[in-house]
Amino acid sequence: MPPRAPFVVGLQVLHLRTCWTLERGQAQHFVWPKSIERVNLIEPSKEMQRAGQTLLDNLKGLPLIHSYDSIQELNRSIEKHERRHDLVISSYALGEIPSLNDRITIVRQLWDLTKDVLVLLEPGTPQGSKIISQMRSYILWMEKRKCRKSEKSTGAAPSKMKSMVLQEDLLKDGAFVVAPCPHDGRCPLENSDKYCHFVQRLERTSSQRIYKRSKGVPLRGFEDEKFCYVALRRGKRPEEAWPLDGMKFDTLKERHAKRSPEDLIIDYDDQFPSGEDEEAPDSDDDSLVPYASDTQELSLFHESGEEEEEEPIRADLGGGWGRIIYSPIRRGRQVQMDVCRATKRDASEGAFERVVVTQSKNPALHLQARKSLWGDLWPF
Repeated sequence: MPPRAPFVVGLQVLHLRTCWTLERGQAQHFVWPKSIERVNLIEPSKEMQRAGQTLLDNLKGLPLIHSYDSIQELNRSIEKHERRHDLVISSYALGEIPSLNDRITIVRQLWDLTKDVLVLLEPGTPQGSKIISQMRSYILWMEKRKCRKSEKSTGAAPSKMKSMVLQEDLLKDGAFVVAPCPHDGRCPLENSDKYCHFVQRLERTSSQRIYKRSKGVPLRGFEDEKFCYVALRRGKRPEEAWPLDGMKFDTLKERHAKRSPEDLIIDYDDQFPSGEDEEAPDSDDDSLVPYASDTQELSLFHESGEEEEEEPIRADLGGGWGRIIYSPIRRGRQVQMDVCRATKRDASEGAFERVVVTQSKNPALHLQARKSLWGDLWPF
């Protein structure tokens, strides 16, 4: 369902250009087939509002954009039935609020503005992860308390009226985590030396390359931005079957035993070069600056592209999909992944586990594990 109703983009107007570019390039075409009609922005600083307007001047096809100094001004300026937004985003804003109580107040106001999904983003630091974890826990606790009160208030009502009221309350009350957590329980990384964060590669603008360039040292055309986030949705988490339920995977030995004799015939004509291969590009080009990580990424790209591309499986919102935290470790014919996963079918609790997939025990899942990246989903 595309967010056609107005939605708030954080408390940082400068992040709108990035969000809008993502929508036009990917999300709008593949997830939101219909265009967004209106956007409400909240930014207390007039200078930031003017800077954001300057960034958006050359973009075409933008929705109707309104800027407000505060949430209170937004509520005063629009009708009550229009205050709920399909999508609310708070981007790199909560960390600027020093008090925990003030952060909770802001998040409650943002949640009141949310009709469907609330997204909170902070820098990928231990402090940013702590803020996201605290706000996630608070919203889930607050909605659980509302659901308990609703059930108590309808306890004395007639059975037919009681079922109608409960169905209406389920549409309003309740919350569950869409991403990155596959569960609604306590974060398993709390009180540990690890913290949940992710990385997104961003292209540097020409001005960034000029200002950040060191003396005589060429600057890459990209940078890796670390961030923490949580996406919460109103309602009850749907009950879905877990993706690996009822599935049986052959070991490598069993797969070899099932091969037919024709599969073992070698075509020797394919073992010799045809002489018509394309020439390799000249590697002595001085305009290209080699980096060690570029070689590693290139090898990983070729490694993951060896097999045929398969039709991707669309993940549901049940608790059967874990989230890969940190980069998978590929060692020989095994892949090690740190995965946050649900431990109960209702996704009420979760755990942080090291998953090891070997080619000998499960070649099918091993192939998928080799292609997996930091932040991807993993089936259970």
